[in-house]
Amino acid sequence: MEITPISEGTLMVEFSAVIAPEITQCIADFIVYIQQQYAPYIIEIIPSYTKVLLQYKLGTCDFEQLQQTILIWFQDYEYQQRSSITTVHHLSVYYDIEVGPDLPVLAALKHLSIEAVIEVHSRQIYDVGAIGFTPGFAFLSLVEPKIAISRHATPRQCIPAGSVGIADQQTAIYPQCSPGGWQIIGNCPQSVFEADTYPQSCFKIGDKVKFDPIERSQFLDLGGVICSAWS
Repeated sequence: MEITPISEGTLMVEFSAVIAPEITQCIADFIVYIQQQYAPYIIEIIPSYTKVLLQYKLGTCDFEQLQQTILIWFQDYEYQQRSSITTVHHLSVYYDIEVGPDLPVLAALKHLSIEAVIEVHSRQIYDVGAIGFTPGFAFLSLVEPKIAISRHATPRQCIPAGSVGIADQQTAIYPQCSPGGWQIIGNCPQSVFEADTYPQSCFKIGDKVKFDPIERSQFLDLGGVICSAWS
């Protein structure tokens, strides 16, 4: 672990240089601890896959105090190997060229059948490692290398809400219609964007996500929409 002052009232806690499920869980537990014990002193907590940025109120605590507190917590965490209760989100996905225009291209590039791509993508349980880009957008890892693929060189102007995409070894659901360059392989009819809450996401760092393939009729019954054109 490395704790670094970024600016007056802001510090960065780096838990590892490598993305791993145990690091994601550690960060999730750390956030819970900070929120429970130091809420009056903290302005904002911004987590990522391996780091957490903390902004704190000047005059209520200082860098040295927080550094010492965090180091003691981490030592105790490693010793006890504590973990919080993990939420697993089961999300339905319709995998088809109708809603996943990049599905056949990915299959061809990886020398796999479309069915094999679907099986590989849906059998994994993913970790929510970061939330950002747009409200409710959760970065999920890790996609198996056999279906990992880079982003499009030129992003599309509009990705429909619910689109499930892959970018390198990350996967995600677009919570709203937005521009994006991820390789789209399906669509989830369940909303992951909660406009009236803060944060505007059904996910939190450390949660897990499992995609469950569904048929076209189920997709439509759940409120899924087939887009006639992609831009």
